[in-house]
Amino acid sequence: MDIRNLLEKLKPFIIIILLFSAVFYIRAEASNIGGVPADAKDFYKDSDGLPYFSEMDSYYNYRLTMNYLTRGIMGDTLVDGKPYDLHSYYPPGRPVDYPPLIVYITSAAYRVANFFGDFSLKEVAFWMGALIGSLCVIPAYLFVRRITNDYGGIAAALVVGLVPTYVAHTYAGFFDTDMFNFVLPLLVFWFFTESMLAVDLKRKTAYALAAAVSVLVFSAAWVGYIFYLAVLVAFIIVYSVISRYVLGEKPDREFTGKVDWLLHQREIFPLLVLLIGGGILIGIFGGFSSLTGAVTGLVSTTQIQATAQTTAYPNVYVSVSELQIPEFITTGAGAKNLFMPGQGSVVGGVGGLLVFLLGILGVAALLWKYRQPEVQVKEPDRKIKAGKKSKFIKRQNKTRASNSEMRHRYLLYAVLMAVWLVMSGYAVTKGSRFIPTFAIPLGLSAGIFTGFLVEYLRENIKTTSSIALVAFVAAIAIAMPFGVSVAVKLLAGVIAAGFIYLVRKPEVRAPVMMALVVLAVVAPSVSGAHSLTSAVAPGTDDGMWKSMEWIKKNTSKDTVVMSWWDFGHLFAVAADRPVTFDGGSQNTPRAYWIGKALTTSNETLSRGILTMLSSSGDLAYETLDNYTNDSGKTAEILTSTLGLSRDDARAVMTGRYGLTEKEADSVLRYSHPSKPKPFVLVLSSDMLGKAPWWTYFGTWDFKKKTGSRYGYYPSMGSSKPQIVNNTTVIQTVNTMVEDNLVGTIIEKKGNTTNATIAIGNNRTVQRINPHKLIIIEGNLLVRNEIVDSNAQLSLIVIGSGNQYTTVIMNRELEDAVFTKLFLLGGFNQTSFKFLHQEPGVLLWTAA
Repeated sequence: MDIRNLLEKLKPFIIIILLFSAVFYIRAEASNIGGVPADAKDFYKDSDGLPYFSEMDSYYNYRLTMNYLTRGIMGDTLVDGKPYDLHSYYPPGRPVDYPPLIVYITSAAYRVANFFGDFSLKEVAFWMGALIGSLCVIPAYLFVRRITNDYGGIAAALVVGLVPTYVAHTYAGFFDTDMFNFVLPLLVFWFFTESMLAVDLKRKTAYALAAAVSVLVFSAAWVGYIFYLAVLVAFIIVYSVISRYVLGEKPDREFTGKVDWLLHQREIFPLLVLLIGGGILIGIFGGFSSLTGAVTGLVSTTQIQATAQTTAYPNVYVSVSELQIPEFITTGAGAKNLFMPGQGSVVGGVGGLLVFLLGILGVAALLWKYRQPEVQVKEPDRKIKAGKKSKFIKRQNKTRASNSEMRHRYLLYAVLMAVWLVMSGYAVTKGSRFIPTFAIPLGLSAGIFTGFLVEYLRENIKTTSSIALVAFVAAIAIAMPFGVSVAVKLLAGVIAAGFIYLVRKPEVRAPVMMALVVLAVVAPSVSGAHSLTSAVAPGTDDGMWKSMEWIKKNTSKDTVVMSWWDFGHLFAVAADRPVTFDGGSQNTPRAYWIGKALTTSNETLSRGILTMLSSSGDLAYETLDNYTNDSGKTAEILTSTLGLSRDDARAVMTGRYGLTEKEADSVLRYSHPSKPKPFVLVLSSDMLGKAPWWTYFGTWDFKKKTGSRYGYYPSMGSSKPQIVNNTTVIQTVNTMVEDNLVGTIIEKKGNTTNATIAIGNNRTVQRINPHKLIIIEGNLLVRNEIVDSNAQLSLIVIGSGNQYTTVIMNRELEDAVFTKLFLLGGFNQTSFKFLHQEPGVLLWTAA
């Protein structure tokens, strides 16, 4: 075997290695945390120099994996033989009903890695998302290469592997189950199509069983695997109807019986093997009840938006960005370059307008290829002896069979892509979390179109000038997504065209032209993905982590850590203490009660809410609901009594609200526990930006089924002090409203400091007096007064020398517990006791 033939056989493997390396390199760039200034990077790394995870679900997956490695179960203990999590949603905790694949894969990778060196579990987990996420290029390349060529396969692999909404959940430092959501469905579809295309029964069965095993593995990663089975079922139905009843295709043989008929059904037999085999495997390893749960979950996804509006308590899912209905295409300032990928819209989320258009054109190209006439081969003008055929006739039949087979493939792929696009496109209308689901078939279809385009150019573009023109346009398209000037883009085109003219060999010109076309297609995806991973910032920092370490060292094991839900998973890992609620249990009544505890100006009510939740969890309002049958009335009663002593609360329950002594005592047992559990309230700077949501839930009106959003607007920067008429003037910028800057103007004259809110642009500035003005100079409160009773905004100014931090807020928050504890350091309140402080984090407990 010569080297040329060897390289030809190894070419797919070499391409796969290069593709994987390219997309992994882009994901690995996130480890440099480019979104953090160079002089602050150490603040966002742990004691081992590893950046903190980028989002909080990573810490939940990390804790489950750690439990599995140390205890052999994913939970803290076993309850009725099933793993149970005592750290989450305390009390009482919750079952660990969680897809285990991420735990199993990471545990295995950890053990393998430590055969070759000394690696911590956190290091292995840090890189798992990038490793698994990059594997999707393999089935994407093979799937599209089957119907087109290497160029189409490469384009599909890079476009799919670098989908913005997928890369954003699979780069280094993002340790979540999303890593499996491309590679596993692609394996299912690749094996299934190979089963349909296989002629030999053994190969057909083997591929179908491989698809069934892939479904089993997928079911251990995400309950949404059932969606892809639904796509395949719909595809087979549509394909069967079109091929048999619309196009009138008929079997090319007679069948000896029903079994023989079934075994020779190209589409039905693989589907039955997949569904039956997959169902049996899932039932054996995951329980047959999980199949019912998966189907129910598929139906419930169509009701996400409606469900979010029908519960008595506010539904936290309305605040989750992934469940918001996305725009189709970004408009306004975000639409400067429609060809650039992004995460703000459907088109941006799948990779940009070019990918979207090519994905749609891919289906059209498959249909066009299907409608092309077969190559007609004329028979020789002579007689053929009976029982014998000339080699020419054999060659003719082979050509016709090949043409027929290719038409079958084109139709199969066209129907599959169309059905897949339609069903995943519908899913996107239920929330932006489904954009990656839509991006998979769109990226594959874009690769298919690219492969056909390359074939067309190779066969029809022959002259040097034509090839040079294609190279010129392709080079400009490649440079388009990158931040270079128009002159540089034109220069790139001229260089590419000039290179074609300089190359003398036609066998070199064509491959160069085709390579440039592929690069033009994938350039936006490559550029967008690299821009994303080179601007990553960790989801937490030393301030939060060290605060949790302080809790771990200085509090009892039964201390409950309380805050808004976002950091709950991190609290459970770093502090090793139970938490009130977290990212896996945020959609509960606790969102209302924690929001109220932060929003209310009644400090004793806030402390009573936190005491109730940390000691008895949901039992107080669940018990009271049994008597009122009205969650709104229950909230009203508890709001009126949680800030009172036990005796006073009983009197209000029985006197004002008509509960019997027995009913009141049964509620008070949980609302005013005789032995309350200790708790730590964590308040952090990130909660300033999240205030519109926790105030929305905390001010929930049970009759109107809505709440009010209030916000804080901290200063983002300040000007240098200027002396004007013997007065020191300092300006800060706090936020942007349309085209106007909103900030503050601070004036110091002698020992007197004044401040006003300012709104304006470069031409005009309007001063607005705040409702309430609070000024703190050097830890001393120098002003705390109502300035304008009609104003809607209040202002806090905290200064030391000529350095000032200002916070503009809705007047409704000026006396909120969060304001008093986090911004004013607990000034003039007696219900909470300060415990500890780190940069951006304050810890409090009940006084």
